[in-house]
Amino acid sequence: MEVDFLHPVNDRLLAHNLLLPDQIIGSNLRIHTAQDGFPELKDVRIALLTVDDREKEEKSIHFRFRKHFYQLFCGNWDFICADLGELTTGEQPEDTYFVLQSLVKELYQRNILTIIIGGTQDNTLGMFRGLSKMNTLVNITSIDARFDFGLAGELVSDESYMSKIITEKPNNLNQFTNLGYQSYYVSQEELDLMQKLFFDAYRLGDVLAPEFDVEPILRDTDILSVDLSAIKASELNASKAQPNGFDGAQMCRLMRYAGLSDRLSVLGLFHVSDTFVGDQLLAQMVWYALEGYCYRVNEYPFSVHEACTKFVVPLEEETLIFYKSQKSHRWWIEVPKANNYNNNIEKTLLPCAESDYREAQKGDLPARWWKSVKRSMH
Repeated sequence: MEVDFLHPVNDRLLAHNLLLPDQIIGSNLRIHTAQDGFPELKDVRIALLTVDDREKEEKSIHFRFRKHFYQLFCGNWDFICADLGELTTGEQPEDTYFVLQSLVKELYQRNILTIIIGGTQDNTLGMFRGLSKMNTLVNITSIDARFDFGLAGELVSDESYMSKIITEKPNNLNQFTNLGYQSYYVSQEELDLMQKLFFDAYRLGDVLAPEFDVEPILRDTDILSVDLSAIKASELNASKAQPNGFDGAQMCRLMRYAGLSDRLSVLGLFHVSDTFVGDQLLAQMVWYALEGYCYRVNEYPFSVHEACTKFVVPLEEETLIFYKSQKSHRWWIEVPKANNYNNNIEKTLLPCAESDYREAQKGDLPARWWKSVKRSMH
């Protein structure tokens, strides 16, 4: 592991913990300290680290985030969490990507959920490479007002981290989903590209609608990349932020669903706002991710051999098969998938919502099912 690039947590934060109750998070972490060194990772289930290029300690995300996060009370959690310390960005972005790639890969091999806090969203590229190096297909979900494909009017730019992700060879990106894009920040060409690649994108208004079920999307996510500028300015008490976006409660709800996902391996929280309220919200978002993790039910990968109820919906052009878990009451839909090795059609299971089943009963193909089929055939 790239331990040499990780600096210990500031001693003043550890001293502050001594003045607070034993039940706080800061007293229940395995922390990378100057005195004790790098923490033992045996039995650790969640590891977090911060990324920043600031030199002044008090203003850095390293200090600001932990100041608020450490003093929150633990939930009724039955897992061990470690704070791996502070990563200062390299001279070149590729330096930071390489360190993150190595960290994510090793922690994934140890079955540890990695939470990366701070820095810019292009660090998603390092996170992706860490999982991609395991020769596994990767699903990325981005909470962002933009798609981040191009720069300065270019549809696909060599300088864009998302363009690099979709063009790298070999390419192990299976699916990309955007949650919360705002139409006035997205060109029609970008929307057409998303459609051509059979990726999913949901406008902010759709995601915030009461009937929208975001849980199945996050249940099917390996990497969740969050641009915190997707939070509206009034929630952050920030003068330089977007007028529209998610509120704090909505972001915490998304983080809880993310933590609950048995599949999620990496969570990145980027473009942190430099306000007191923003720091508090960031700490609470991470708290909710941990809270969700506590209630994981270990249903990934889900199998038809699990205790579940099967539902068959015959349509004119297709017969859809749904499964409902008797353990968690969550839903999956069977998707035909082309096997490029033997030209056979296999079946996979896609997380879905009960509303998809109800939609199918009315004779409509669920949109995510259709895109998944088209994507697997190309």
